[in-house]
Amino acid sequence: MHTSLKLPITNVYGKGDYSVVIHLGSEQAPVNLLLDTGSSTLVVKEGTYQTKHDKQLTPSAIAQEVNYGIGGWNGPIINSSITLSDYDLADKNKLGVNQLSLTKGAFAVTASTEQVATFGDADGILGLAYHHLNKSFNLSSYFEQQNITPASTYPWPFTKETTTSPSSIDLKAFKQFLWQHPEHNIQPFFTVLEEEHLIANKFAFYSKRSSVFVDKANKDINLATATKEEIEPLIQLSENQGALILGGGEEQTELYQGTFQNVAVSHDVYYNLELVSVQVGNKLAIKAAPLEQSHVKSYFTNAIIDTGAGAVVLTAEIYKQVIKDLIATNPSFEALLTPFKDYKEQYTGIDASLINLAQWPTIYFNFIAEADKQTKAVDANQSAETAPLDKELIKLACQPETYWQINTPKYGKACFKFLSQLPQWPNQSIIGLPLLNNYYVIFDRSEDTNGVVKFADKTNSCP
Repeated sequence: MHTSLKLPITNVYGKGDYSVVIHLGSEQAPVNLLLDTGSSTLVVKEGTYQTKHDKQLTPSAIAQEVNYGIGGWNGPIINSSITLSDYDLADKNKLGVNQLSLTKGAFAVTASTEQVATFGDADGILGLAYHHLNKSFNLSSYFEQQNITPASTYPWPFTKETTTSPSSIDLKAFKQFLWQHPEHNIQPFFTVLEEEHLIANKFAFYSKRSSVFVDKANKDINLATATKEEIEPLIQLSENQGALILGGGEEQTELYQGTFQNVAVSHDVYYNLELVSVQVGNKLAIKAAPLEQSHVKSYFTNAIIDTGAGAVVLTAEIYKQVIKDLIATNPSFEALLTPFKDYKEQYTGIDASLINLAQWPTIYFNFIAEADKQTKAVDANQSAETAPLDKELIKLACQPETYWQINTPKYGKACFKFLSQLPQWPNQSIIGLPLLNNYYVIFDRSEDTNGVVKFADKTNSCP
């Protein structure tokens, strides 16, 4: 077993979200995959990886469909070689010296080019959550009934609507079609690596920003409109780099300092945490309401940790009070914050010279630490707000330097990285990169019942 494998990552292809390069198939095609602890599927789009050139490709009768809340896709499951290595960011076409490889790894390929907007300029997503989010369906009986040969989902046979199936372009209708067929068990890629004893059951994440940094030398780049080729020079900036450590974390002592604070994971679906409260500077703590009962079966707790989220998304109630408390700190903040009520302002930004980070308060997040007490609270349908007061809390700090991103989407612009609850999303806060950027974070799935997420103060030694 590898003790650990340290991989370079960048936030450029994901326009803030971090991606890692893996190599696929007989041609060892390099693909940039977004790192997402909010999903579990390994999916790539046709393009950089071309299925027709992969001599190791084995089709199956399995199909997948995933919706991320802001877009989705469907497509076939295929099997081929998947290789991870400590490649050089400057030359992703060349494998690194240290490698992990599966000769028959399962992954999905998107069915159409219309479905890949979710990936930004990346080539797909590497989901790092648990098995429950990796649903797939066996269509063998359908192919047999319809006399379809070959009886496989690759090449994809659902490009057009027929009398027996909808077109896969209609994500909602095709999802209903898939759910009429037997569910098929596919273990997530990271889980397979652990079960094959290639790595230990943990990974670590080191990041610096939640938006791409544009320096003065590249001041003509506008991230909102630039092509993939135009933004690639930004990969060389250290501010846009980070690290993913598979199978380890604590041994990378150059990446963190001090001791770890451990927050227990409540459920092995997402990395579910119990959020107690949010506090703006020295203002009164804003209590986090329990997850609404109607959503408990699907979402489990009132917060998740999500490396694939480029913002911290707060419930509508918490967000409203955070904004009020920031304005109460300094009334001049109101004019700076108001534009960001519209998410589209992230693609424009405001004049960075208006933001004096020294004037802005730290925003704190309080989570329940102990697994046994956390579980009791969930079982009793309680939130941290109503649970016993003897629970140990972990207090994590989100600094102004991370919830404000300077020099993005252009040099001299700035963006505020807190958002209000997404439409049709439950009252669950999504703890994304602006908080994670403050820490070296280890997702240790081997501890306690469902694992723990460990936070230590990061150093500036990466890469």
